[in-house]
Amino acid sequence: MCIKNLKSVKLNILFTSNNILCTVTNIRGKVLFWTSAGSKKSRGMKKVTLTTTISILGLILEYLNKSKIGNIHLNLNGFDKNKKIVLKYFKHSFFNILSITNNSMLSHNGCKNLKKRYI
Repeated sequence: MCIKNLKSVKLNILFTSNNILCTVTNIRGKVLFWTSAGSKKSRGMKKVTLTTTISILGLILEYLNKSKIGNIHLNLNGFDKNKKIVLKYFKHSFFNILSITNNSMLSHNGCKNLKKRYI
């Protein structure tokens, strides 16, 4: 399903420990297209590899080409080493990246560890 007259979209990519979820939404947040590593029949640890990430991004680029969308707001969530590869992939494509947000929650020292008990 291609929706016309869209100038820019948001691309949300969530990297979990054992899956990658991608959604394309309009600026207001209505979901236009989604895909995940699990929907590509990848099971187990094969879901978070580089090849599945690139195949998912290929699907997203194909959808954006059909919809004739040129501008992207990129939103990355979670922890994964493939974030840099995703950024490279979109920089080498013909899309204009308007903004990049990285919402990875990092702990800032956190709670103090308990004192060791000597017996």
